[in-house]
Amino acid sequence: MKRAMKAVASLWMGLILAGCAGSPSIMAPNSSVATHEASLFRLLLYLSAGVFVLVEGILIFNIISFRQREGDTTPPKQIHGNNTLEIIWTTLPLILVVVLFVLTVRTVNAVAPPAASSQDINVHVVGHRWWWEFDYPDMGIITANELHVPVGSTVQIKLDSVDVIHSFWVPQLAGKVDVVPGQTNEAWFNADEIGTFHGQCAEFCGLNHANMRIEVVVESQADFDAWVKNQQLPPPEPQSDQAQKGYDMITSGICSNCHALGDESPENPVGPNLTHLFSRSVFAGATYDLTEANIRRWLTENDDMKPGNDMSVNLTQDDVDALMAYLTTLK
Repeated sequence: MKRAMKAVASLWMGLILAGCAGSPSIMAPNSSVATHEASLFRLLLYLSAGVFVLVEGILIFNIISFRQREGDTTPPKQIHGNNTLEIIWTTLPLILVVVLFVLTVRTVNAVAPPAASSQDINVHVVGHRWWWEFDYPDMGIITANELHVPVGSTVQIKLDSVDVIHSFWVPQLAGKVDVVPGQTNEAWFNADEIGTFHGQCAEFCGLNHANMRIEVVVESQADFDAWVKNQQLPPPEPQSDQAQKGYDMITSGICSNCHALGDESPENPVGPNLTHLFSRSVFAGATYDLTEANIRRWLTENDDMKPGNDMSVNLTQDDVDALMAYLTTLK
């Protein structure tokens, strides 16, 4: 029986730990905002652990020291009104709460948004079920799921939702910020190191909430400038009859109901802007790697890949081939 229980416990522990593999951690910050938040969290964790150990230690000591011994029928000594103990257990928690309050206020002030500057990167983030739209209003760029920023720059973010409440959270860069319909919220960060950082919608928003992910690509200024220059290019003209058919489907056919090319995007698009689609590394809420094979599969099996999404179309094999002929040129 014990061996069976150990096996079950080991299995559950393995499953729990497997779910943690590769998860972004607030304890590995990559921005000043995340660093301040991680420092406060770490301090709270240590203090809480210390209080727990102290209280439980005193409890265990008293249970052992003052337990009733076998054969001892003498009533325990009654102690009432110990002023020293009462002062200690009143004063210590009060001091602890005051210290935590001061540290929290200091952290809140430290992560407050800085004054806007012409050097800032301004991004308008729009939450959709279940993907993220990233608009760079100063640069004329509209993209999705993958946010590009230069290392060391201040990134000013405005957040809106077109449907339900979402929550924008990239743990290594900044704390959670709710994305509320009809209300514009704000956030900011400045990444310290180059790399790709993963995030997640942190507010349950429907069937595929878990697959509403975020990728933030922090790159050198030169790489960011090259990315901006490429994103500002107009979508290419189709170079074959098959690609022309795909282009027509996107711009005036069935795809145009939800998607757009260039900056002619509807105010509240149902699906991501497709301009430079194949310059991105992920799609479908940053759930899948953006490869020709995955996009081809998405065109016919999207509800299997991401149940509940709004792309409900019936495409023939010729339609898929035509779309792929043009989509693969959007780099």
